[in-house]
Amino acid sequence: MKRKYFSIFLLIFFLLLTACGGGQAATTLRVDMVEFMFEPKTFTIPAGEEITLELVNKGAIEHNFVILKKGVTAANDFDHNANLDDILFEARLDPGKSGTFTFTVEEAGEYQVICSIPGHLAAGMAGKLIVK
Repeated sequence: MKRKYFSIFLLIFFLLLTACGGGQAATTLRVDMVEFMFEPKTFTIPAGEEITLELVNKGAIEHNFVILKKGVTAANDFDHNANLDDILFEARLDPGKSGTFTFTVEEAGEYQVICSIPGHLAAGMAGKLIVK
């Protein structure tokens, strides 16, 4: 009799566990920053989902990972402080450091990703974020 109750308990426990864990798996994006590029250069993520960004600065100088708002394209002389309204997300790392950040992009489309530190974009440090 005890075995029967134990089996019922286990069945209910696993059903509840399954119901609670029925959400979508989190998306993790890993990006390495080096002089003067992102690896990889193109990223694809789902719209409306929280993204965990694992960022590693493998370079010898400071870099940042800036996602510009949809429709914004930065010129080589992009001035970070003058264009704060054009920035959707930013993470900055010192050389040799790594960090984990989260962000969400609600609207599908293509977004430019840059390093906005002066001279880095002109040297080619740009990428593309595709949101589906």
